[in-house]
Amino acid sequence: MLFIKEEAEILLHRPVTPQQLLRAKCSVLAGFSLLLALALNLAGFVTAMWSKGATWRFIPAHLLSTTLLMVFSAASIVLVYNACLKWFGRERLDNMIATLQSFLAIFMIVSGQIMPRLLHPEVLKHLDHVSGWLLALPPMWFGALDALIGGTTLNPSILWLPAGIGILVTFITSWLAFEKLGNAYGQGLMSLNESSGTVKDSKKPRGRWLAALVKMPPLSWWLRDPVERHSFILTTAYLARDREVKLRLYPGIAPMLVMPLVMMFSGGGRAGDFDASLMMQAFATCFMGIVPLQAMVFLHCSEHWRASAFFHVAPLPHWTPLFHGSRKAVLAMLTFPILAVQVVIMCAWKQSLVPLALTLPAVLFLPTFSLVTGLIGTWLPLSKPSEEIKNTSTGCMLMAGVMIAAGIVGGLASWMWHLGWFWVFLAGEAVLMFGASFLMKYLMRDSPWVPEKE
Repeated sequence: MLFIKEEAEILLHRPVTPQQLLRAKCSVLAGFSLLLALALNLAGFVTAMWSKGATWRFIPAHLLSTTLLMVFSAASIVLVYNACLKWFGRERLDNMIATLQSFLAIFMIVSGQIMPRLLHPEVLKHLDHVSGWLLALPPMWFGALDALIGGTTLNPSILWLPAGIGILVTFITSWLAFEKLGNAYGQGLMSLNESSGTVKDSKKPRGRWLAALVKMPPLSWWLRDPVERHSFILTTAYLARDREVKLRLYPGIAPMLVMPLVMMFSGGGRAGDFDASLMMQAFATCFMGIVPLQAMVFLHCSEHWRASAFFHVAPLPHWTPLFHGSRKAVLAMLTFPILAVQVVIMCAWKQSLVPLALTLPAVLFLPTFSLVTGLIGTWLPLSKPSEEIKNTSTGCMLMAGVMIAAGIVGGLASWMWHLGWFWVFLAGEAVLMFGASFLMKYLMRDSPWVPEKE
């Protein structure tokens, strides 16, 4: 919203100063954020009236503190964005912001599962001393302002400092963002249309590390087909750089990271013994089959879908090498790293290598079930409009099927471990998965490939 390339063609030749444009945008940003904040706090406006020491003054106090919080947030965004735009350039900054937004969504999902298990309600009832690192938290500033104006049973003397910090920081941040950065914002608009990145970025070719990586073992052994290799590079680049892919995909796979952490806090802690948490861990690793499936569904669509016409005019014998290259990129760059994180966490928590052994069924399970999307029909990377993701009822059915299969494989693996037949089960699974992979690849090769004629 702050920096839109197309608006410069309309506004920069008009008598509108950068300060006026910046204030207009920030007023919309703060106003829209305030609407969302009021919707989220609507119940709190009413129920807080029954808190100890609260009076009718809480409603205007909370309205004031919420408004200040939204102004502070908008001003902080303007400050950080302008500073980073100057240091990194627009293209790199967009990638960094998309990455941070993805990590924020993951952090919110993870903390939503873990924090209720760590916090005890009794601790929050006795939060009557605000000092130290608590003074660095903006919620503490504006919460203190609520309590100071609206009434509380706490000693008002401990609330003046955080409430004063909140008002002072909001004033200083707003003054810097809306007044002092006006000229810098105009320069940012002009530089945005002159170049997309810094001078250093333009001289440095991108993708060198990836091109070198695919030529080294074991990827060079795994990607012998040149079409697969270049599809692997294309998909990896989108996974690492494309804002749309990162914002849709990574928050969607965040629950896969949450599951082993939830099991650590809810399961037993006996090291080396078979218990419920180990059974759930075996299921969780196989449950990772949703990650490549979901990634392949998202990577089938893109804002740049018109460029996929290149696949149809290129002299390709079949579409399957493109599919396998993208599938292997998802496995190597996304699925197996997440699986490794799960294993490390569970082994450290259990102080045992048993979780590592229970991960082996998933290592055989995941490559096979990553082939499922190729059975639906011709799969080309980034070849469909983004709107088609909303109409993926088939994808939902596939995910439900993978969840059922994960439950079966994970449950059998943990049961066989308990009975002492785990390695026999693992050998049988290897034979079964190899046969299933061969059959699915044969069915995909047998599907028609009719390139479009221009």
